[in-house]
Amino acid sequence: MDPADDIEQALEQDNGGLTMDDELPMFGEADAFAAADEDAVDAPVADALESDPDVVAMREAPDAALYGVTIVWGQMPVDPDETQPRNWSGAIRINRGALLVRSTIRFEDGTDRLLPRDNPREVRFTSATRPARDGLRLAIIDPEPRSDEPLVIAYETADGELFSAPVAALVDGPIVEDVDDRGNRVVAVAIRRPVDVCEHGFLAGRWHKIGERFGVLRGRVTDVDGNVLGHMRGLYGVRRNGEKVFFGKYINRDGAFRGLFAGHYGDGLFAGRWLTRAGEHGRLGGHYRETLPGPRVGGHYLGRWAETSCGIDVGPGRDVPGETD
Repeated sequence: MDPADDIEQALEQDNGGLTMDDELPMFGEADAFAAADEDAVDAPVADALESDPDVVAMREAPDAALYGVTIVWGQMPVDPDETQPRNWSGAIRINRGALLVRSTIRFEDGTDRLLPRDNPREVRFTSATRPARDGLRLAIIDPEPRSDEPLVIAYETADGELFSAPVAALVDGPIVEDVDDRGNRVVAVAIRRPVDVCEHGFLAGRWHKIGERFGVLRGRVTDVDGNVLGHMRGLYGVRRNGEKVFFGKYINRDGAFRGLFAGHYGDGLFAGRWLTRAGEHGRLGGHYRETLPGPRVGGHYLGRWAETSCGIDVGPGRDVPGETD
């Protein structure tokens, strides 16, 4: 049977025909997930400012708010024919509080490195891409979340400011800033850490078309600091009634079943539910982007997930046709 026919039939079933059984790690498809996991080349960072007395005092402030931020820059999606490198060296800054580096993303020894830190509001680095992407996973401590002045994060290079946004806007969903006409852009997303201990984080990966109306998904599920918790494999497409739906199976790094992701997509947004054997467990939502025109039909997705008990708005919810909250 044609793969598109298989997907079409599966989409009409409950949960896309996916089971709640355990699987092999990475579903036994390590090579396929390696191709989908371009951003997972993380190197943890022990930030020296973590123990700085001023930073510790900010973290211990009674009303302090903590955020996890992922910011990525480069050519998205990658054009393998690109020959011109781009220099992204610069600094990421906030207007109050403290920035802590949790990990680098795809940094290479020859061109990319963090520079010595002496200012808790600024992270300086060197970075160059051709073609590909680099990035950082950061923690933000805001000791004054009730301030009338919004907490703002900005990225500046020798060419000027490339990106600036209120952190609250990044919590609402990923923000994309195009830098040039060659596909270079900056993408950033944030999640506010809840006071209570609960599961939440990010999900990212690739989608690939199989036919005009259907396709498959592969990606990773991480915690808020970018540590890989497991992997997701699934399918998406248009049902016979016109609904645009997706389904994905989430397993941990050992292959144990962690849940099903099920929801709707459209106009670059997706939103859905996290289902376990006990029923609805949480929500997820985010953005997806199509690749450059040509034979590589597909693209990338980036979003957030959280247990219902976290009380986190993962968005975009009602903005996605078919979703009610």
